[in-house]
Amino acid sequence: MKISEMFDSIQGEGPNAGEPVIFIRLALCNLTCSWCDTKYTWDWDNYDFDKEVHHFEIEDIIKKIQTYKIKHIVITGGEPLMQQEELIKLLSPLKNNYFIEVETNCTIIPNESLMKIVDQWNVSPKTKNSGNLPEQYENKESYNFFTGVDNCYFKFVVENEEDLTEIQKLINKYNIKKDSVFLMPQATTKMEIITREEIVSKLAKNYKFRYSPRMHVSMWGNQRGK
Repeated sequence: MKISEMFDSIQGEGPNAGEPVIFIRLALCNLTCSWCDTKYTWDWDNYDFDKEVHHFEIEDIIKKIQTYKIKHIVITGGEPLMQQEELIKLLSPLKNNYFIEVETNCTIIPNESLMKIVDQWNVSPKTKNSGNLPEQYENKESYNFFTGVDNCYFKFVVENEEDLTEIQKLINKYNIKKDSVFLMPQATTKMEIITREEIVSKLAKNYKFRYSPRMHVSMWGNQRGK
């Protein structure tokens, strides 16, 4: 499996913000978000693939997971569903003893076997503020799939109120349940989070969406996991 990093921390975003978790950050991504805070998982123009991507056997990852006392796993990236066959092999033996969250960007549909394993999907669709083209980030089949998944939450990154026009259109177009939607501030540094969290929390209130903090940014800025 191609992994960027693995560490224990707290979940900083979404409905389980504040929960102690084991983060497994997979390498590789199919998007190139301009504000991405984990470019070391995919930006090989600025990062060294051989230094950033670590190849692990499934059995060794499981052994590492079992050294932690935490029973809550978050699979993140990059884009984890680029390695979903490997994910099935990793997570199947852990299913009965761990709560499993998977983060994804809403461009790849998980297969049936993985769906049976995952307890919660954290879907983070991108918008034009990511710098990707619409044909790259808006996958109709993926949207239609995830809107039919009960254990799924949608997290949209917001810079300013202009983003809400596109977000509202996407929510209406794909009939996304409003109570499953979180708005969270675009930020990779402590200064950015301070600047935007009040703005975005007010937007969430005004538009009647849920607000998600980004606690890891507030506490550690762009420091990498250890």
